[in-house]
Amino acid sequence: MAPQVLEFASEDPIAARALAALYHAAPATSEPPTLRYALARSAGGYVATTPSRPPFGPASLGDALAFLEWRATEDLLNAGSPDAVFLHAAGAQVGPRLVLIVGDSGAGKSTLVAHLMVRGHRMLGDDLVRFATADGTFTAVGRSVKLDANALSRLPLIAAKCAAGVVGTLLAAGCYYVSPAAIRRTWQAPAGRPRAVLLLDAASRRGPGRIERSSDGQAAVYVTQKVLTAADGAGKDVTVRLLDGLADVTAYRARGGDPAAVAEALEREAAA
Repeated sequence: MAPQVLEFASEDPIAARALAALYHAAPATSEPPTLRYALARSAGGYVATTPSRPPFGPASLGDALAFLEWRATEDLLNAGSPDAVFLHAAGAQVGPRLVLIVGDSGAGKSTLVAHLMVRGHRMLGDDLVRFATADGTFTAVGRSVKLDANALSRLPLIAAKCAAGVVGTLLAAGCYYVSPAAIRRTWQAPAGRPRAVLLLDAASRRGPGRIERSSDGQAAVYVTQKVLTAADGAGKDVTVRLLDGLADVTAYRARGGDPAAVAEALEREAAA
């Protein structure tokens, strides 16, 4: 995620293995780190150290790791970049189409992305997507997918991986952090422009899972409201570039309480 290079390290063998497992989806680089995060064992558990906040802990290993990921995301957003911004959104490549998935927190973005991944599709992100302002493309962010017990109950394959402690899964703060590489070896969707936007609404989870056509223009404007950072403070310019990158999208709205059915409906639409 140039120009930022994040480093997670620990001299404790258990914490080092956990860090390597959780972040093994992130691409390797020879560039020197710009943001450093560390875990150290203490008498009462683990202490997490970040560049811009006081140490956290002592706490359990899971909670310390969860804190590191939260802080790393916040630092990444605050650092800014002249050539990219981040969106509070999810996304996946469904068939030949990149699909951007937007909705408020708790709307089910992570759960739907996980269903798409176990069906063989690749991921842009579950809560964070990078938008390159220069060429108007969206690229994947190598963060873990966060799934609670309710989501896992519908995902037996991932639930089994979590229960077995497969590399890339970690229980922390009441939810599982699952590296996308633990679900699919080739997890990362290629950079590109989305051809569809799917709107998720936590209040629309009744009835059978399905998707319906929605207003393309309203969906594009809603996506612009999900920008978390603005390149060099140029908020208006970013909005214009983002709308240009969404010029060819078809908008849909998800309905019903079955994310597997919504994933299947997306597949059918992408194949049409």
